[in-house]
Amino acid sequence: MKTLAGIALCLLAAPAFGQTPPAPSPAPPPAPPPASGEPSLAPGARVVSGQAPVVGGNAAGARERALDDAIRQAVNQAIGALLDAPTRAAQAKTLKAIEAKARSFVPRYRTLEEGEANGVYTIRLEAEVDETALRRRIERGAAAVPPPPPPAKAGAPGMLVAAADTNEATAPFVASLVSALAAAGVRARAGDTGETSGAAAAQAAARASLEEAALVTADGNAEGLVRGTGRIAFSCRANARLIAAPAGSTLGERAATARVFVDVDKAADGPAQCRAQLGADLAGRLGGAPTASVASTGAGGGDLHFITVDADVVEPGAIPELVKSLRGVGAVSAAELTRIAAGRAEIRVRTRAAAGALAAALSRTAGTMITLSDVQISGDTIRARARLRAAPAAPGATP
Repeated sequence: MKTLAGIALCLLAAPAFGQTPPAPSPAPPPAPPPASGEPSLAPGARVVSGQAPVVGGNAAGARERALDDAIRQAVNQAIGALLDAPTRAAQAKTLKAIEAKARSFVPRYRTLEEGEANGVYTIRLEAEVDETALRRRIERGAAAVPPPPPPAKAGAPGMLVAAADTNEATAPFVASLVSALAAAGVRARAGDTGETSGAAAAQAAARASLEEAALVTADGNAEGLVRGTGRIAFSCRANARLIAAPAGSTLGERAATARVFVDVDKAADGPAQCRAQLGADLAGRLGGAPTASVASTGAGGGDLHFITVDADVVEPGAIPELVKSLRGVGAVSAAELTRIAAGRAEIRVRTRAAAGALAAALSRTAGTMITLSDVQISGDTIRARARLRAAPAAPGATP
């Protein structure tokens, strides 16, 4: 009996006939270790590098500029991940304002390495971008975009735009000017190659039921690399002679200038960007509307706008003297100190003058207490080096 019971127990414990016992579950593979030399990034963090030239031996000032450059790159990378190219182009003004305050979107960063070599200060960071705040700021900018201008009315004054010469820069500029005039509510069309004289343009304008013709010339050139920015400056100019249709009499002349700054790897886009800005400016003058871009003109007299003066300073006493000098410029209505960092001072200026005109006026009116040097212009920003003048030696003093 014991033997039969043992056999029964063995049969109950054994698997059913024809069945295979389940295979054990494989263990999950171990997580791969982080790549050697690469930091373990926090969510939203990016590793970026910034550079700035060391001017006058001021390594502290160069470090601040390199830090700003690295933080801007981190914010720009986050923007690139949030927005596609067409959206970035449509919100260029908002993104420019975000870039100017990039530090406010980077609550934390960690320096990985830094140092000076061959006159250039380089800093490498792990920067954490607040993408939630960045997305909210972009959405506010999108909501603040004004509606598109109304289409031109059929009975509105019209203008024929024709090239007055065969300069290679004029023909593309005519197209940008016609587009800008149409956006401003002016009926406009481009003239053909046979309408380059005043009489021919006036007759063509009359045939098309347009009241005026504009004979335009345009030219532009690359000014070269802007030191320490990694950008190339392009400038362009245009002149327009207004002619009444069909009489052919000259009504007056208009002129405009523009300057743009583009990244080195996008240098091929520089002339087109300059033409577009120039077309908007000249269209405002031809159509009787306010100038589209005061900062692009070479003279003052436009609406008030803001320009940032980014000064490289060593002596604290140079800062109030610089603010005083800015307030002494006739075209300046206000100048306020907005930020002081190691070796840097940032001043926000409300003015009617363009950045180039303001820089020239500041160089002339910079009081007897400070000297300005290394003046550079980048869009609506003036960068300069400000130093206190050495006090004159007392009579009879030993040098």
